[in-house]
Amino acid sequence: MSAYPARLKNTRRFVRLAPWIAALVLVAGIVTFLLVFFRNTAKPVDTSTPLTPAKPASVAAQKNVPVPKQAEIVAGRFILTAVQRKHLAEAWKLAGPPIKAGVTYKQWLSGSIAVVPWFGQIGQVPLKVDYSYPGEAQFTVILAPKAGTKGKPDTFIIGLKRYGKQWKVTAWVPYEPPAVRANENN
Repeated sequence: MSAYPARLKNTRRFVRLAPWIAALVLVAGIVTFLLVFFRNTAKPVDTSTPLTPAKPASVAAQKNVPVPKQAEIVAGRFILTAVQRKHLAEAWKLAGPPIKAGVTYKQWLSGSIAVVPWFGQIGQVPLKVDYSYPGEAQFTVILAPKAGTKGKPDTFIIGLKRYGKQWKVTAWVPYEPPAVRANENN
């Protein structure tokens, strides 16, 4: 049996642990205070002045200019070379950087190019000017088969851009008008 009663032993243990418990409570309080006080580091919003949206940037409309003859020639030569997969070395010179992107000259000559082909015998090629600015032009082209040959006409959009003094083709994409839905009321 011990000389001290159990109650006194617990009291002495509490007295020894009391400073440690107080220190833990103090640290927890400081951490909580710091988290609450410094948690939001954003500057407060001044609500006295209402927010107004900025005016949109005005874009000056470019004026259409007559299509340069060289641009029409480049478009026609591109169709006869790259689109028909003939004389691809010449087509390489007519293609702009967006079409050549990621393709080596050797790959281009193999016909593995980012140009949608059209292999029929070309008849008349109507060309509609979508726009023509001083350094850029876009046409809608209908490739129709030559009279008496098989095939169906296809519509493409061709984009050209002037690089220095030369016009180059920057886009050749099929044109697919939106589908016309049937009238559901009838």
